[in-house]
Amino acid sequence: MYVSAHPLDGTEHILAAHRDTTIPDLLASGRTEGTVRLAGLITSVQNKVTKQGNAWAIVNLADRDGTIEILFFPAVYQLVLGALVEDSVISVQGRINDRDGSLSIFGQELQVLDVTAAERSGAAPVQLEFPYHRVNERMVGELKRIMGSHPGESPVHLLVRGPRKTTVYLLGSMVNAATIASDIKGSFGQDTWHGVS
Repeated sequence: MYVSAHPLDGTEHILAAHRDTTIPDLLASGRTEGTVRLAGLITSVQNKVTKQGNAWAIVNLADRDGTIEILFFPAVYQLVLGALVEDSVISVQGRINDRDGSLSIFGQELQVLDVTAAERSGAAPVQLEFPYHRVNERMVGELKRIMGSHPGESPVHLLVRGPRKTTVYLLGSMVNAATIASDIKGSFGQDTWHGVS
């Protein structure tokens, strides 16, 4: 138990952007199949070896209110083993496995999340999302102009959505969340604005 502060304090907006559901909600949902994307903290890694001598691992993933086991079998394990480090914050997509009423996830994709900005105190961040094909020099220039026109205390998180994963960029500007929304929506469209976490 964490007496003073939970390691994920202040990261909820980052976790929420990289998951379909929380771990407790998944466990309570009754789902026993399909794919899901979760985000949280690696609390332990158990390295295993198959009878054929191939390495794999069981990872305990925790968010603020629950834990679940993620199994990375040999083919996937070889791709993600460098990221399987205790206290890393990750997003993982995988297949739901129900064994005798106990859920686990067969991990298929993994992304390490950068939560360093969340460790700084201050106003909640503004979240903007763009598909990767819209990110170009003109768009970046216009975004910088808008951010410069609305100075404030909220950091800006830019989510770039690609075909296989979404990458979060922590921008250096601090903006006024209350006044910048209309300019963002007017220049880039309603879907770009994800609000304040």
